[in-house]
Amino acid sequence: MGRNALTSMTDHVRSHIGSPVVMRRIELDGGAVVTLLRVDDAPCGGATTMTTSGLSELGAHRLHEELVMACWSDGPVDELSYVVEFVVRQLARGREPLLYGDVVGPAGPLVPGVKMEALYVCVPSYFPDGFADYVSHDGCEVRVRWLLPIFPSEASVVETRGAQHFETLLEEGDPDLLSLERPSAVAG
Repeated sequence: MGRNALTSMTDHVRSHIGSPVVMRRIELDGGAVVTLLRVDDAPCGGATTMTTSGLSELGAHRLHEELVMACWSDGPVDELSYVVEFVVRQLARGREPLLYGDVVGPAGPLVPGVKMEALYVCVPSYFPDGFADYVSHDGCEVRVRWLLPIFPSEASVVETRGAQHFETLLEEGDPDLLSLERPSAVAG
């Protein structure tokens, strides 16, 4: 874990991938708010990253995590932001964190016109070293979880063969993980 105390995910994002702008505030039950941030040209030129800020600070939760999703800027950025919002709302209600290798879905296309129906939870490997975790202002170790859009066939592989096997397939195929039009890493 990183050991430099930061005041928020917003500071962490600023120090690792660029200056964020607020996309919107996600108002939760009980008055809590999680902010959805956007950083253009991150994790590389022509891409857009969306992150949560404040999910790890929700009271009465074990959610010591923030979420990140990225795609090419000419992709469905706004539509995907609502997918992130949906996951935030589910996590806030359930009070349990996402774990490495978890799959959210499949539950129909993530956005219209896309065949991906699930999200794979993993380490944000497309981002700079040190981005995957930080220590918050109150000393809490916070993990940054990448919500990677995947196909139903890929979700099935994670379920039946495990996260390590799926990630080996991704490494071997080397698909463009920022593209919602990439081919499936699963043959057939």
